[in-house]
Amino acid sequence: MPTAPTLLEKHPLLVHLEAEQLAGLARTGEIESYNPGESIVVEGSLGDALFLILSGQVAVHRGAQTFATLAGGEFFGEMSLVEPAPRSASVTAMSATFLFRLPHDALRQLISEDSAAASVLLVQVVKTLSERLRRANQMLSSVDLLADWLAGSMV
Repeated sequence: MPTAPTLLEKHPLLVHLEAEQLAGLARTGEIESYNPGESIVVEGSLGDALFLILSGQVAVHRGAQTFATLAGGEFFGEMSLVEPAPRSASVTAMSATFLFRLPHDALRQLISEDSAAASVLLVQVVKTLSERLRRANQMLSSVDLLADWLAGSMV
């Protein structure tokens, strides 16, 4: 199995880190593996880590309702970077999945020890969250247009 830095250097969230920064980050977290159908996080449990998907696919859901399907190169649990709080959804592996778990405390340590690396990481998280919000807004706009059309067609 390749080393953690080798796997991490390909993740879009980390591609802008220098080799030393990446190696330091790799030491603060751990690679975890999950089988299809295996629970990774459970809604309501303490969210104390960010998860980078190295390979595989996961479902983000509440009960049977899936909100998102994420795959290699994506991440979840980003709200735990701000503060540990209850998880807003559950995440289950849909295939054999390898993740890098970055604990909240490791990020706090990174901020104090290497603020440049922390800034690079956090800027990439914010960019991704901005893209997700933009897509959600477009979806909501489409739903509003459909609702208006349906209301107009019933008159």
